[in-house]
Amino acid sequence: MTRRRPSGATLLLLGGLVVALVGIASVAWASGWAPAFTGLGSAAVPSTPGGAGGPSPSAALVPASPLASPSPLAPGPSPSAASPSPGVPSAPTSAAGFRPSQTVVPMGFPLRATATYRYGDGFRAPRVGRPYWYNQIRGVTSGGRLLRAHDGQDLQVKVGTPVLATFDGVIVDPATIWRPWQPAIYGTVAVVQSSEPTSLGYRSISAHLSRLAVAIGDVVQRGRVIGWTGRTGNAAGTVPHLHFELRAPFMILFHYAGIARRLDVFDPRPSLLAADPNR
Repeated sequence: MTRRRPSGATLLLLGGLVVALVGIASVAWASGWAPAFTGLGSAAVPSTPGGAGGPSPSAALVPASPLASPSPLAPGPSPSAASPSPGVPSAPTSAAGFRPSQTVVPMGFPLRATATYRYGDGFRAPRVGRPYWYNQIRGVTSGGRLLRAHDGQDLQVKVGTPVLATFDGVIVDPATIWRPWQPAIYGTVAVVQSSEPTSLGYRSISAHLSRLAVAIGDVVQRGRVIGWTGRTGNAAGTVPHLHFELRAPFMILFHYAGIARRLDVFDPRPSLLAADPNR
């Protein structure tokens, strides 16, 4: 039996069909559904730049989600959270070897260089009234009553003088730290808790202010105006002054008149003198 050779028309028809199938397969692969075809082995899958498990060609065309990039509102690492620069002195980080009358805490001065001021009563000067657990004492009476002492350094300055933040940090509520708080003594206050690596956790108290420029929770930088001097609290009738305290983020052991007390307050004068722009 003789075989009939396919005609030219038949060959052209078959060739066109093969070209069409190849074109369909190429489009299918580019659109990402080629693996749906049966009979394709793993060797038929081209490798990607990432190797096995890398992104498919179709995945590379999908735009990245906006959530994949850092939000501009998300807080980044604070510069103050970094380690202190080499050679920059730091305040003590524990009570071990702490020298209450000699320690210098790196900080800014609470008044502008253009202000007119002088140093008044200092640390542990006699004061009247009952000392609370967070107050210094200067002795004890024969009847066992503790005698209250000054917890800070007074800077004599006219009423209405701007008071500056001594640290980068946050404004905190003294009534949540030292209980019971004594607004009748301190008056209007601004308390800055330091976020600086050389004084982390230290707090400064600026008292007897006439008014505030900040609120609890505000983040402040050194030199920002936080209030204005006044005569609030028990400063009425006294020489106008800013009462300034420094408090450590740990308790320091004191012995006065045979009485042992653990306090966070210490003499701020050395730190003030070191920061004083007019000395």
